[in-house]
Amino acid sequence: MVIKDEVAKCNRCGFCLTACPVYQATGIETKAPRGRNFLARSLLNRNFAWSEETKDSLFQCLGCRACVEACFPAVETDEVVVSMRSDYFRDFGEPWLQRYLFRRLLPDPRKLSAAVKKAWLLKRGTGLMRALSFLPWLNRDFLRALDLLPPLPAQSLREQWPGLFGEKRKKERRVAYFGGCAFNFAMPDIGLSTLNLLAKSGYQVLWPEHGCCGLPAYGHGDLEGAKIMARKNLETFKNLDAEAVVTECASCSSFLKKYSILLSQEPGFSRLGQDFSNRVKDISELLFSPDLPFQRTEFAGIATFHDPCHLNRFQKIKNQPRELLEKVPDLKLVEMPEADWCCGGGAGLFLSHYDLSMKILQRKMENVQRSKAQVLITSCPGCYLQLKHGAKKNKMAIEVRYLTEILARKG
Repeated sequence: MVIKDEVAKCNRCGFCLTACPVYQATGIETKAPRGRNFLARSLLNRNFAWSEETKDSLFQCLGCRACVEACFPAVETDEVVVSMRSDYFRDFGEPWLQRYLFRRLLPDPRKLSAAVKKAWLLKRGTGLMRALSFLPWLNRDFLRALDLLPPLPAQSLREQWPGLFGEKRKKERRVAYFGGCAFNFAMPDIGLSTLNLLAKSGYQVLWPEHGCCGLPAYGHGDLEGAKIMARKNLETFKNLDAEAVVTECASCSSFLKKYSILLSQEPGFSRLGQDFSNRVKDISELLFSPDLPFQRTEFAGIATFHDPCHLNRFQKIKNQPRELLEKVPDLKLVEMPEADWCCGGGAGLFLSHYDLSMKILQRKMENVQRSKAQVLITSCPGCYLQLKHGAKKNKMAIEVRYLTEILARKG
């Protein structure tokens, strides 16, 4: 994609204004998609230089692609924003911690595992965290965002894996599991639900030791960091005899499907990326065709589904999770207003602009209340944590649950 050509497609009609959660929360033109495209065009044409306000506008985008759906020429503003973030770091340098995170830590599963355990110790020592709050990456927003994170479990999903669902199960159909970082380290119970579902569906599950999918790096503008992770993951999965690569993380599945584009200009990885991306399936895609014997669960009553942006808009997966949930006995599925409206957790906005993220989240929680649902279901870990935080802040008597958690749970 040529960014100059992309921003030139924007005719400033304003249809994106009603679709953009950030603009609806702020009312500021430069924080609207057409405003961001104008800023990008001006920076590319060197009509003016970067300022703190310009940086804020381009770094507050959720990357939800709601504007792309509303736009008649379909300007890919989310890709424009990623490109401009990359240009910013090229011109001003990337923070050393962010660079280390994206290029050294997240690509290496063993280093990441050790670092996560140390990080949770820091989280527990809130006094130490606050004493270090002078650091730019430990600002007030970051400290408040820590409340979204669950306590570190006694064992990661990887530590529970050996002998549970692995190679001992000799079955004709085999899938490779891409276990997202959130499920491996913070929410292994959800990962276990996914693995149980795959086993019930008759699959032998392979889980190679891989790193992060690369989406956090890409979304923040570190394109080379994202490519480093993509190359490593392609090498890890290339020799596995599996019909699909499956994950329950909508963000992971959306970005894994993008490897074919991300590495399309690299001769050694272009074909490998294409073959890999073609095999990637979100869990709701994979389970959509088999006739699973869903049993009664403890989650009886009225439920509603929040569409993660990376599931609905990026992958065009909307009906599959709903139809799977409709098979669950005693669960009545209702639609909430604006079910596909971003919850405010996209691109880690809560880490850097907590108040803005919470304002966007509040609109979502008000729509959840209007649905009168007793169970709120989603299938993205970022959305899941954000929605749980919203329910807690609003003191709502509602259970926030993950899709595979609902489908796998026995009564």
